[in-house]
Amino acid sequence: MSGITNRSLQGRNEMELTEMLTRGPAVDDELVFFAMPYGERTLPNDEVADFDVLYERYFAETVRSMGLTPERADRIPGTTESPLSAAWNGVDRAGVVVIDLSFPSTSVAMELGWAMCLHKQAVVIHHEGAVVPTNIIGQVRAIKYRCDMNGLPDMQEALRLAIEEARKQGTPEMDLRPRTGVRNVEAIAEVVWTAADHIYVRDVQNELRTGVMRRTDMDYLETLPDDMAKRFREHSRVRGIFVTDENGTRFSQRHGKTNPWPSFEMAYQRGALVRAKVTQINRGGCFVELEDGGKSRLSTAAAEAAGLDHGSEVRVRVHRVDPAGQRIEVTLADRVPTAGGLPRTALAPANAGRHLPLLLPRPGDQCEGTVTKPVNERGFVLVDLDGWSDIGQPAFLHISRMTSELRERFNAGAVAKGDRLRVEVVSAGPSPRDPERVEVRLREVPTHAWTAAAAAPEPGTPASETGMSEGQAA
Repeated sequence: MSGITNRSLQGRNEMELTEMLTRGPAVDDELVFFAMPYGERTLPNDEVADFDVLYERYFAETVRSMGLTPERADRIPGTTESPLSAAWNGVDRAGVVVIDLSFPSTSVAMELGWAMCLHKQAVVIHHEGAVVPTNIIGQVRAIKYRCDMNGLPDMQEALRLAIEEARKQGTPEMDLRPRTGVRNVEAIAEVVWTAADHIYVRDVQNELRTGVMRRTDMDYLETLPDDMAKRFREHSRVRGIFVTDENGTRFSQRHGKTNPWPSFEMAYQRGALVRAKVTQINRGGCFVELEDGGKSRLSTAAAEAAGLDHGSEVRVRVHRVDPAGQRIEVTLADRVPTAGGLPRTALAPANAGRHLPLLLPRPGDQCEGTVTKPVNERGFVLVDLDGWSDIGQPAFLHISRMTSELRERFNAGAVAKGDRLRVEVVSAGPSPRDPERVEVRLREVPTHAWTAAAAAPEPGTPASETGMSEGQAA
């Protein structure tokens, strides 16, 4: 199938088109493709012929009567290709190509050239009186026809016999493999145009060298975008290698490099704390390089809140490694105070390797939290605990451990995301169902049991960060 996109071809030179016309995987021996004029045309003998009617009532009907499938570029069902791309696709896939030279047409001439270049089984026809190039007449015996009651039946029979004869020939087709001694060329390329799943680039040092780069050719350390047109801008420049093989020429940023993602999956287990270094901060976020290789991104807000800048060393929590999208999702594991000065429980997973241990609250710790999700049908809510963002996931508060007041609100569906709660840690450790996940279970603390130690802010903490006004803090 052609690699040409639906975008306008205006301004693209012939070499670009040649580079992009690549062969599909197979030829359909039962397909007969018609390269011909469309609509009403005045022939050189001043006769007017409606080629749409000729195609539907005579050409296509003849092919169907032979048990074959007729096709014309503008009649391919459901196609979203450009006319040029659809025409190439038809010529490429067809077992036989019929070319009607009744009316001078650049498109038909191009399709004829493609058919000849591919060594297609071709049948040439033209209306009586049409001017046919002498070099074509010298190579093939064209079928002449007239658009009248006698001429059209004769044309159908001649066309049927010519198609049958062409199908018997069986001449091998050309595969258009590149013939070059230069296989791989490292280069800086300019982006010519972009699409959702690929970009088309040209070597800035050799404009005749072009290629397509798809997601699967992007750098292993770059997050793969859903839409490449949003990542790459036209006229911008990218570095990579033009790789030439039996499938043509493509542009790759990963050719010859080892895929690091299997090792990333082993190194970065879910929930692990790892060291990272800030390499860049911009409007897109805070980008960090992880200690065992690979990159990730923190939100700009988190970076600003932690006072990070270029070169800062931080700890991050791994949430997910996604090799398919080439993403490592992390959050900032910030240093937070413990309630009442109680020490944290250290949990070191067996597969933590060089990673830092996961620090958890102790049973009995009291703190406040925010409801992230009420799960009414299963009788619990998920809660983000203040000061424990490095855990990387919400804690679990079951209905049986709620106060009667909260239980009534929960059963009435009145507990919502964003509600604030005062809770106490019941347990914290590896989940029995998944030892790689942390599970923190809570109970709600009644107002009369809320300790002064839990309510008191860490020394030096601004009142605005405790949820109290200055008057309340006083």
